[in-house]
Amino acid sequence: MLASWFEHQWTRYSAWQILLQPLAWLFKVITAVRRWLYRAGIWRARRLPVPVVIVGNITVGGTGKTPLTIWLAQQLRERGMQPGIVSRGYGGAGAVPRAVHVDSEAASVGDEALLLAQRSACPVWAGAD
Repeated sequence: MLASWFEHQWTRYSAWQILLQPLAWLFKVITAVRRWLYRAGIWRARRLPVPVVIVGNITVGGTGKTPLTIWLAQQLRERGMQPGIVSRGYGGAGAVPRAVHVDSEAASVGDEALLLAQRSACPVWAGAD
């Protein structure tokens, strides 16, 4: 399976690490500059009127982000809060953010966003950005 091959390449020392090292250095420089721009006040973070929790991971797929998001949304609802979920809508065709309903088509909103809408009982929105 292709995913397991990539994971194997990622987790062991190989020629890939040597070849990708310049990209890692470039990424480090870019993130340092970005962090400096925020700290210097040149770029400003936008404050939202509600708390935000980001469920993410550097690993793509299979790490439990979707089940954790569903569980977290259910826990917040049980405590009287009104959570909403924003998803990238991976696999969906829409570039414009759109509401995801339990009867939405996975091809247009993405299968993960559809699963979140079906299992969380929370408002879900999906969009490429």
